[in-house]
Amino acid sequence: MIGPPGGYPSHGPYKVQRNAANIRERKRMLSINSAFEELRVHVPTFPFEKRLSKIDTLRLAIAYIALLKEILASEYDPITYIEKCLKGEIKGEHTHEWNTSDLTARLSWINWENLGVNPNRRNIGSLSPFTRASSLQHNDMSGAPLYQFSDRNIQ
Repeated sequence: MIGPPGGYPSHGPYKVQRNAANIRERKRMLSINSAFEELRVHVPTFPFEKRLSKIDTLRLAIAYIALLKEILASEYDPITYIEKCLKGEIKGEHTHEWNTSDLTARLSWINWENLGVNPNRRNIGSLSPFTRASSLQHNDMSGAPLYQFSDRNIQ
């Protein structure tokens, strides 16, 4: 039996194949969306941000990975390195790869615990054996410091 002119059959093997293909595509999209949700958890975001688009998530992740590579290769702890870069005191070899206005704006909102840094003790953990004294404030929407790092907080 043949379906409508110029159309596809509405039954038989084609319908079964089409349904199977649709199910595979749905599973594929769920897997991709799940991976993007996981990636969004690991890139710096503003606290008031609802959700990054997929392309923005990828661009931000690329910039963030470049920044993390520079931090690991540097002699500074993550917070000091970022602070010095933002002040223009350090010009890394690949700074242009991560120094985007989108990422630099987000760095003041970064969740340091994702980097292995305890904001209360400034414990770098296994990421870097180096610690340096500096003071860096992070602000909430009102401009009040969320926490402050100082020499007393280094452990």
